[in-house]
Amino acid sequence: MKIFFSVGEPSGDQHAAHLIEELRWRIPNLEACGYGGPEMRAVGCDVHFQLTDLAVMGIARVIPLLSKFIRLAKDAERFFKEERPDAVVLVDFPGFNWHIAKRAKAAGIPVFYYLPPQLWAWGSWRIRRVRKYVDHVLCGLPFEYDWYSARGVNAEYVGHPFFDEVAGKTLDTGFIEGQHQPDRKVVGILPGS
Repeated sequence: MKIFFSVGEPSGDQHAAHLIEELRWRIPNLEACGYGGPEMRAVGCDVHFQLTDLAVMGIARVIPLLSKFIRLAKDAERFFKEERPDAVVLVDFPGFNWHIAKRAKAAGIPVFYYLPPQLWAWGSWRIRRVRKYVDHVLCGLPFEYDWYSARGVNAEYVGHPFFDEVAGKTLDTGFIEGQHQPDRKVVGILPGS
């Protein structure tokens, strides 16, 4: 079985690498390939292009890279027609991944969106794209399943990899208790992707 992955952000690279490992455990003959990063490559994915190097936000930073993104989308389209992977798995990075989904769907290849864009928070109008180009959404948060399902999307709650990562960790209760002082404020910093 051959699965093409399209992953454009470092956090997605990490999550996709874990997914590839899990899939390999269940599907020993899995061939993972596509666009991603060093974490995916480390677990044996044939990374055609290190897309995580192009992880940018904002139109001003995207414009100089537009020709590269267009070429990568066309390369993926050619790959879909010639190699016929069994599935395409997208991980976040919607600005680019919508183009990959459209091309995979046109080639008749099932499209899965793992940890989909947070349309419930912003850009809910893009749900039409999900219904049109994505066959199955694999939700990381329980309420996402409800949100996508209520909008006619074939969705499934699979859990978020972050919770798996922290499940085995133990808290330093002494440190935490030492921080609780009435005259001090504690600030939590929770970086995203």
